[in-house]
Amino acid sequence: MHFNSQNTRPTLIRVGRSCVHHIVAQSDCQACLAVCPSNAAIAQNDSVHIDMDACIACGACLFACPTGAIETPEPPRRYFREERLVMPLSLTPPAVDELLMWHAQYEIRAVEFDTAQHPNWVIALATLNLRLKKLKQPLWVILPPQEATVDQRRRHWLQLKNSADNTGSVTPGRRARRAFFSEVSEYQVLVDKSLCYLCGACARICPEAAIQIDSESMTLNPTLCTGCGCCEDICFPKALKVVENAESTSTVLPLVENSCHTCHRPFTAWSGQTSECPICQRHRFGMRES
Repeated sequence: MHFNSQNTRPTLIRVGRSCVHHIVAQSDCQACLAVCPSNAAIAQNDSVHIDMDACIACGACLFACPTGAIETPEPPRRYFREERLVMPLSLTPPAVDELLMWHAQYEIRAVEFDTAQHPNWVIALATLNLRLKKLKQPLWVILPPQEATVDQRRRHWLQLKNSADNTGSVTPGRRARRAFFSEVSEYQVLVDKSLCYLCGACARICPEAAIQIDSESMTLNPTLCTGCGCCEDICFPKALKVVENAESTSTVLPLVENSCHTCHRPFTAWSGQTSECPICQRHRFGMRES
C-alpha cells in the first residue's frame, strides 16, 4: 500500500540517514513538522519519527524535506486528464510544493472539481497561484466537473476507471523543485566576514554543494540551496545565516592566500592585510610560534 489520492495510510514511512538531524545533531530543522497537518512528524532525541497511527498519507512531508530523507514506496498518486487534475480528489489538498511539481512535470494548469464539496482545495489553489505569480508562471484555474466525472469517487472505490483519465505522481523533494525552477531561488546563504574565519566546514557539510571554497574565492550558489540549514548549524562562530530569498544570482567573494607571521603556515583570508591565521588569533601567549 502507498500514498494515493484518497489519503490511504501507507504501511511504513521512515526518516532515513540523510535527515538533517542525523547530519548535524544540533539542527533545529522543522521542515516536515511545519507542514504535517496531523502532527504525525515528531522531533525526539535529536531525530524525527513518523507516528503511523496519526499519519494520513497526505505526502506533504515528502515535498518539504530539504534532503529527501522521508522514505516511503511512492508519493501520492492523483488522477489527471490532459492539462488538469480531476476527481476523485484527496480529502486533504496537496501541499503547494507538490502542486508546483505537477505544474512543472505534467504542465497541469487546472483542477476540475465542485468548490462546494472541496473548499480546502480552493484555498490550496489560491496559495499556489500566489507562488506562481512570484515565479512568473501561468496561473491555475478551477473548472466545473464534467458530467461523466461527478460520480468518480464511487467509481474509485469500485475500482472502475474512466478510460480518459490517467493516474500519476510527481517527484518529491526540494531538490527536484530547485531543478525545475532554477531561475528563481528560494534560499540564500549570507556570510558575516567579521566572524567567518574560512574553516571550510560549511562547504564540506553542504549536501547540495551550494557553498564552494577554494584558494581564490568563496562561491554561494542560491539556485542549489534547499534551505536545509546544515551550514548554519555547523558554523561555530555563527557567521552564516540561511534566509528565504528570490534572487538567483550566485555570490562570489574573493579570497587571498596569506602566510601567518606567527606559525608561518599558509592560510586563506578575506584580506591581504590579515597577518595572523585564525588558529593563532585564538591562541594566547604565542603558543604556536615557531
